[in-house]
Amino acid sequence: MSALKKYMLLLFLLIIGQVFSVYLNDISRDGVTVSWFTEEPSTSYLIVYDGSNESIHSDEEVTLHRFRVSGLLPGMSYAYTVKSEKDGEVIYKGNGILTTAPNRNTPFSFAAYGDSRNNYVVHSEIVNGIASENVPLVIHTGDIVSTDGAIEEWIDFFEVTEVLSDSVLYSVIGNHESEAINYLKFFAFPGNERYYSLWYGDIFFIFLNTNEAFDKYSQQYVWLLTQLEEAEEEDPAHIVVCLHHPPYSYGSHGDHLYLKEYLVPVFENYNVDLVLSGHDHGYQRIERNGVTYVITAGGGAPLYDITRGESLVASAKAFHYMLFNYTLEGLYGYSKTPEGLILDSFYIPKHN
Repeated sequence: MSALKKYMLLLFLLIIGQVFSVYLNDISRDGVTVSWFTEEPSTSYLIVYDGSNESIHSDEEVTLHRFRVSGLLPGMSYAYTVKSEKDGEVIYKGNGILTTAPNRNTPFSFAAYGDSRNNYVVHSEIVNGIASENVPLVIHTGDIVSTDGAIEEWIDFFEVTEVLSDSVLYSVIGNHESEAINYLKFFAFPGNERYYSLWYGDIFFIFLNTNEAFDKYSQQYVWLLTQLEEAEEEDPAHIVVCLHHPPYSYGSHGDHLYLKEYLVPVFENYNVDLVLSGHDHGYQRIERNGVTYVITAGGGAPLYDITRGESLVASAKAFHYMLFNYTLEGLYGYSKTPEGLILDSFYIPKHN
């Protein structure tokens, strides 16, 4: 491990305080991962009120507290309480509601946004807008912070997103997360955590990492093909791919050549419906060969100008988030400002 990496991890242990509320990752139909932080090393306690009155407890004194809860029922909401003690005294206590992933043939809603970086004020407005939608699932399209090693920015992120503590959070790694040392420490995602997949109801989600190799000879590319082939057998209503860099863009960064070369053909061949990305700050909806590409990068980073293009169906130089409503017939998408103004709306029918 390099001296810089050691320094950043040491900084994490020394600086992190009792400022991160409870948050949820890695949802399934029967479980979820619950995490929280304390200022000083302390024991961990969690109880989910599922009727069993059983609690999970660890006597190991840590600052990062994390439990995997399982044995729950699909699509159900449960109250829970977490607690940490030091020398017999309670130094932190929190609570909330967790909701497991639904069974197939169940309508649900989810939200997405990206590129929040270190704009505390706008980011707060965005997540307050999302919180008002009461969605169980929130996706971040990367560039969560400006610098992965800046602990104070992570503190701000978790402070701002406290209003989303009853929603499960998923993300992709943005270029500003770089090697994602703290990103991988904070979040608990499935698989290798750098890229992974998720079934949520009828929708199959894939989260890619465009900061590492995705060419035809890479592990990530082979993994992607395997995931899509296996999902095809389960007959998803929709396939949604999430990644940070957009294949197509009419913003400042423009198209991503290698994404177009290696990943776009895969998206088209495997009937991917929706590709969510960030990076080019603002909102864009691009339609190419049956695939809807949405750039949702209006979470707080400075906005970019957007030019015109034949595949560009809608765009806005605006701070915003995405709201998606899945019905049993298809997926409705809305781009919304924090004040509730709808910038764009569209519909994607489910697979036949």
